[in-house]
Amino acid sequence: MSKVMQKPSLLASHAEVAYNAIEEMIVTLELAPGESLTEQALCARLEMGRTPVREALLRLKHDYLLAVLPRQGILIKPIDTTTALEALDVRHHVEGLLIERATRLASESQRAEFLNMASQAEHSLAIRDNILFSRIDKRFNERVCEAANHDVAARAIMPLHAVSRRIGFFLAQVANYEPATTVQPHIEIMQSIAVNDGERALAALSKLHHLTRQQTLAIERDGLLHQ
Repeated sequence: MSKVMQKPSLLASHAEVAYNAIEEMIVTLELAPGESLTEQALCARLEMGRTPVREALLRLKHDYLLAVLPRQGILIKPIDTTTALEALDVRHHVEGLLIERATRLASESQRAEFLNMASQAEHSLAIRDNILFSRIDKRFNERVCEAANHDVAARAIMPLHAVSRRIGFFLAQVANYEPATTVQPHIEIMQSIAVNDGERALAALSKLHHLTRQQTLAIERDGLLHQ
């Protein structure tokens, strides 16, 4: 009986590993925007079975990152500034709630982790490691949702962060935009949550949203996707 009971959690664990791996490959452009590949090829690349990969793909379909085409395979969605701007619209209304709650409700251990993440983000900026910062940013978003303890808002916001993180990675890695522009507000938010400074956290969030919107608009304005 115990073995039967363990199977769903084991499957969920493998699916989570697959999800995180594929999401990072898309966000960091290892899987290029517009690229097509088969489920079999993806399984081989991850060295994983079809079931967890398929579960991961079903989640990623709802994260605006890929499409699964019947009998045609998997399409990595091109970078779409319209979707990115719409994601920012939703983030503008929901993310402040999560940041405010996280700042107010975080435990001491969570505050310590936010402070540690701020140091790690500063290190990623110093060594100009965009992949490292993307990983820190993803963990930061997850920890904010955990500390905020608001499941509905978390479910709404998490898929949208991947859209913005891919934009940010593209700008820093491919378009050579200065990463400090948006990394620094992230650091300020992390530090503010750590010391329970809600006013500073929300001010930094407002700055981050403004900068992210301006950079997203610049992608179309400057023709960056066609260079």
